[in-house]
Amino acid sequence: MDRRVVGWVRMRGLSGALACALALAPGVRAQTTDGVPGGGVPADGVPMSGFYAGIGVNANLVVPTNQTMYSQGISNVLVSGTNTLAATGAAGGPTNPHPPTAATISPSAQLGYFQRLEQSRFLLGAKFTYNYIAATVTDNFLPVPQSGSFSIIGGTPVTSFTGNVLIRSYQITADHQFAFVPQVGYTFDRSYVYFGAGPSLTHTEAKLSGVVGFANINGAAGTSITGAPVTYSNSQWLIGATLAAGATYFLTPSWFVDFGYTFTITDLWNATYASNFANSAIPGYTTTGVLSGSYTGSLNTHTLMVSINRRF
Repeated sequence: MDRRVVGWVRMRGLSGALACALALAPGVRAQTTDGVPGGGVPADGVPMSGFYAGIGVNANLVVPTNQTMYSQGISNVLVSGTNTLAATGAAGGPTNPHPPTAATISPSAQLGYFQRLEQSRFLLGAKFTYNYIAATVTDNFLPVPQSGSFSIIGGTPVTSFTGNVLIRSYQITADHQFAFVPQVGYTFDRSYVYFGAGPSLTHTEAKLSGVVGFANINGAAGTSITGAPVTYSNSQWLIGATLAAGATYFLTPSWFVDFGYTFTITDLWNATYASNFANSAIPGYTTTGVLSGSYTGSLNTHTLMVSINRRF
């Protein structure tokens, strides 16, 4: 046989053997025509798409904002043992509490999906997150300044006075927080960065403990008008908005770590309260009436998150 023919046959055989070896070698995969390996992962190591679920740990800073409060008392003074009205009075006033911030470490979970745009490093996605914040802020011995007047039936003209509704503690608790955040991202080597914004839902409770109304009348400072301390509480689910930014790193095509920051604001809670009171702080007289008021506010939450996620 001609030597050139023999050489050609040998070269063809060697090429075929080399191709088979490369195909069977571990870690080496043939590229498809669109540049994506046969396993569905592009050369940069970020899969083309996937649903994922993950668990993580968060560091939270909860900041109360837009705090307002109003309290008022309306009273009648009766001669003890009778229904004879001796005097009437009313007082009220607002304040703007400034509760401290609270920092917590909390568990979290997330479900999401991402999809790379074809022939592009950009991707679109969305994730649903849950954060058990478990944060409580407390403002102790909060006074709500009062101004008002009283009049003695058939006696002196109307007399002005001042006072305070004293709240032993004003507590705000945020526990469960959910967010749905659509995202846009850009891929790098084995990772992508993302930005997003979406709606949130946060469960809060605002609690006023040990509420007592005091008045400064006729030189008697701090006379208790409303009697025994009362506690009021209100819990609400507050809608809001979440801004998010973060980055992922793919350990394998199926597992990745997600690092992120979110800023969540809530709508205002609006709570009211009212309770009847009766006491005999003034000797020979019984004071009856209604203590009522309202309190509003919102929360800002800053969260740093790290999670481990499984792509399906």
